[in-house]
Amino acid sequence: MTFAFGGDPTVKATLLARLRRHAENGTLRTGTTQWDGVGGSPLGVSVQGGDSSDYARRFGYPVPLASLLDPMTAYACPEAARDYALEWVSSVEPGADLSAVPLRIVRHLLSDLGADRLAKPYYDDLMSLYEEEERDPAPPRRAWSHLRGAIEQAAAEAPSNSDRHVALKACANACWPLKTSRSLLTSLFAFWVQSATQMPDPHFDAGRRARAIAMLDRIHKETQPERDKGKQIDIPAIFRSREPALAEAFEASLKRANARFIERARAVPQIVLAHLADPSS
Repeated sequence: MTFAFGGDPTVKATLLARLRRHAENGTLRTGTTQWDGVGGSPLGVSVQGGDSSDYARRFGYPVPLASLLDPMTAYACPEAARDYALEWVSSVEPGADLSAVPLRIVRHLLSDLGADRLAKPYYDDLMSLYEEEERDPAPPRRAWSHLRGAIEQAAAEAPSNSDRHVALKACANACWPLKTSRSLLTSLFAFWVQSATQMPDPHFDAGRRARAIAMLDRIHKETQPERDKGKQIDIPAIFRSREPALAEAFEASLKRANARFIERARAVPQIVLAHLADPSS
């Protein structure tokens, strides 16, 4: 078990001061993990490098959480990213036990996707593996692989893009050893955000969507010879000329899906920081 900042308020204060200094100097950046000797991402400037395991060792955040710091701030709108990076540190008390936070985040995302209802019994089996991971010895790799294979088979048998299919795919994404993973939380958040674009649109039903996709495929094939010659073809314009009403409805549906994507992406830091600020709940 590790404790935030090793229980030392000075470690927290030093880290927070470093982040604030970079934020004020304009050398705190969001995006991929980076450190160029002058500035970089929140994790980069914190450890003056790019190793999330080093961050975990120095500051007492579990490895899965440490690996989530830069992706979390990358999801934020630019004007809020700096504040989120600072809150990541300021909201955590020295000595806090953060070990339960990664699993709480996993449960949050899976439940939001309905996995606790729609992906049974696989969701329950996954939670059991996570519980066993806390014991010694931890479950062997083959236990995770066996369950993941079963979940993926169940997802393949579920109707494509149905709520059950999405819930099962989310569980498959999460079916890896969590305690030492550098990518599980990041991958699961990416799936959660992307799944917003696949939600049913009450203003554009599946039948009209299928017609739109079929039309676009047809136009794509028809124009392939010209595009092979390097000619620029405006496929959406052709679609609008042939089926104006359908094209307009399809483009409006795409805008709504994009808006849902952005809304979910912007919510990522809020979810992470809420769990981080209250690690024992």
